[in-house]
Amino acid sequence: MKKSFHFLLSVIIIIGITACGNSDEQWVEEHGYGPITDKLELSEIDSDLALQGKQIFDSYCAACHALNSQISGPALRRVVDKRTPEFVINYTLNPRENSENHPIGQELSEQYSAMMFDTGIDKEEAIAIYEYMRYYNEHRADPEE
Repeated sequence: MKKSFHFLLSVIIIIGITACGNSDEQWVEEHGYGPITDKLELSEIDSDLALQGKQIFDSYCAACHALNSQISGPALRRVVDKRTPEFVINYTLNPRENSENHPIGQELSEQYSAMMFDTGIDKEEAIAIYEYMRYYNEHRADPEE
C-alpha cells in the first residue's frame, strides 16, 4: 500500500512538473521573454495614452522604426495584428533576450542585420507605445493633442 501511494505521488509530481514546463514554454513562444507573464486585458483604445505613447515612440523608437516604413528596424504598424500585446511589450522591454533566444527575435535580427537595443523604458511606457500602435492601426492617423 505504501509503495502504491509513493508511486502515485511520484507520477503526480512528474506530471505537474512536465505540465508547468510545457505551459511556460508555450507562453514564451507566444508572448516572448520579459516581465509580462499574464495575459493583458485590453479595453477600448485610450487616445490620451496613445498620445503619450506617440511621444515616447518619437523619443525612443523613431530613430530605428516607423509605423509605415522600414528604417533600420521593421515597420511597426501591423505588429498589433501579428503579435500578442504581451509579446510586443515583452520585446520592447527585453529586446536582447528576445533577439538572442526567441525564434521570432532571431529571425528579425538576421533579417534586419541589427539587434534592437535596450532603451531603458519602463513597463508603463511600453504599454503606452503599444497603445499608440493600436490607435494608429485602427485610425490610420496619429492621435491628436
